[in-house]
Amino acid sequence: MRKRLVSLLFAGIMACSVIGSGVTTFAAENDSHINLALFTYIEGMDPATDWCGWNLTRCGVGETLVTVNENMEIVGQLADEWEQVDDTTYRFHIRQGVKFSNGTELTPEIVKDSIQRSIDNNSRGGDLKIANIEVDGENVVFTTDGAYSAFVSQLTEPMTVIVDTTADTSNYDTMPICTGPYAVSEYVSEEKIELVANENYWDGAPEIKSITVKNIGSDTKVDAMLSGDIDLAQGPDATALNRVENNDDINIVKVTGTRENDFELNCREGNPLSDKNLRLALSYAVDRDVVAQVAGNGYSSPISTAFPPSVGYDSEDVNGQVYDLDKAKECLETAGYSDSDGDGIVDKDGENLSLTISIANGSSTAVSETLQDMWKQIGVDVQIEMLENVSDKRASGDFDMLVSPNWQTVNAGDGQKYLMNRWSDGGSDNYSGYHSDEFQSVLDKLDAAFTQEDRVSAFVEAQQILADDAPAIWMYANDNVTLVNSKLENVTVFPIDYYLVTNKWTLAE
Repeated sequence: MRKRLVSLLFAGIMACSVIGSGVTTFAAENDSHINLALFTYIEGMDPATDWCGWNLTRCGVGETLVTVNENMEIVGQLADEWEQVDDTTYRFHIRQGVKFSNGTELTPEIVKDSIQRSIDNNSRGGDLKIANIEVDGENVVFTTDGAYSAFVSQLTEPMTVIVDTTADTSNYDTMPICTGPYAVSEYVSEEKIELVANENYWDGAPEIKSITVKNIGSDTKVDAMLSGDIDLAQGPDATALNRVENNDDINIVKVTGTRENDFELNCREGNPLSDKNLRLALSYAVDRDVVAQVAGNGYSSPISTAFPPSVGYDSEDVNGQVYDLDKAKECLETAGYSDSDGDGIVDKDGENLSLTISIANGSSTAVSETLQDMWKQIGVDVQIEMLENVSDKRASGDFDMLVSPNWQTVNAGDGQKYLMNRWSDGGSDNYSGYHSDEFQSVLDKLDAAFTQEDRVSAFVEAQQILADDAPAIWMYANDNVTLVNSKLENVTVFPIDYYLVTNKWTLAE
């Protein structure tokens, strides 16, 4: 007999109740409840703190002025219209008739105060480059600090989720008041988030009346689905998906994601990998089809450029390295390496070339071991070291290669910030120590690339520079996989994984 995974709760007469956060909810006959596990479970719910806004957008609690839909298009959410007045001025019309989950009406003043609150308190607040915010009738007008063509995209970043600033915000890390289809009714640190339907929701109250978000690791999400403990799992471990591929109770919903997985190469002077030809040799020796299969068990796609194709930056027009052992050996020779003593390992100036991959304890070594075997074919000795704290290696710059998984390339619906953080001078995530004057000039060009055509052209140019210099070995993009109980319908999987719960979800009759 098929196991019924979706639980139906709260059968009874219509009743009204008020949660401590000021959320008005309604318990109706045959109200429905589901359990789910998010892509990652982030501690905290206040968008003005760290990455907590991602919890809000994944849970369907928080909304931004504009958002990114399943087709990677920027569309209105709490703003229904917007215009770029000039190179530094943007006017957003605030959607009328929107209420927070506590019944407070959304106003331009609240929008202004909420975004300013995130600017003041979130470490990424400066990314918005906002010089001034003003209210003009039903509009909020932003002035940026210089030309910044990615500004509208930046307002999709979950740190800009709008909260009710007229209420007491001191407890927003556990009980935020937002405008989404669901509201937080209980938060238990490191354990769960309880959600209830927001009957005030401007786009229609959801049919599913309550949700429990459980803290479940990716390696046990398949088990939790099979046992009936949860009804939906975002981002399960791909190596376990074969266990549910033929299960009629569980649907596997997937789309190519926007995260890339790479190996960072130390480009600093004094490291062997400061030689571009050696980096290119390693890249040509990687069979990415094999690596993607090992890493994703059929749920990953090989890539040789910085952006997955799902992002839409014409990555197919970029010439990255493809598997070519002859080309790899040619690049080794150009770098001055040869197997002069016939021991199977290339050497230079009488010293064998030996490189080390640094990886965190507890992480899978499957990809590293696969690359180790591939690089052995061109005479490069590679060792794997397991470390308690890889971040120390990153910070010190004392490494050869680092496993660098799951980089979100469009943190705000646009790839400019990813390029800047990872590969520009002074970039917060430029652990490779990479520098290129040519690359820096493309970043400068992006700031003033206001049309989509100009932006895509600049992104292609930036990707080609990175592909030619190989400060990293780009290998594969994960599919965004969500396991869904067959009773749960109208679930959309977005390429960007900080979107999940919507008001459209329903239960089959």
